[in-house]
Amino acid sequence: MAGSLTWVAGRSLWGQVLLACRSFSLGVPRLFHVRVTLPPHKVVDRWNEKRAIFGAYDNIGILGNFEKHPKELIKGPICLRGWKGNELQRCIRKKRMVGNRMFIDDLHNLNKCIIYL
Repeated sequence: MAGSLTWVAGRSLWGQVLLACRSFSLGVPRLFHVRVTLPPHKVVDRWNEKRAIFGAYDNIGILGNFEKHPKELIKGPICLRGWKGNELQRCIRKKRMVGNRMFIDDLHNLNKCIIYL
């Protein structure tokens, strides 16, 4: 009888220990919600007329009466006209294109800029 009493007491304590460990290590149980079904898929036409030509010729119409491309209206160095990129890519491109014709101080500052970026 004494053995069965300790077994029952041990079993009830073991359940409390598991609950304490579980809530401590995994957080409070059953607070998350698992979605069983997915929401219905919306069919969206990405190439309708409104989306397809959104903003396409805004600058051309305003600035040049649809005669020129915006790339032709850009003022600046030839190496950067109509080119996209971040500052590091811009500096590397400038060094490749005009680095051999730059003054020593300007080339030194450009190299410092590339190193720091």
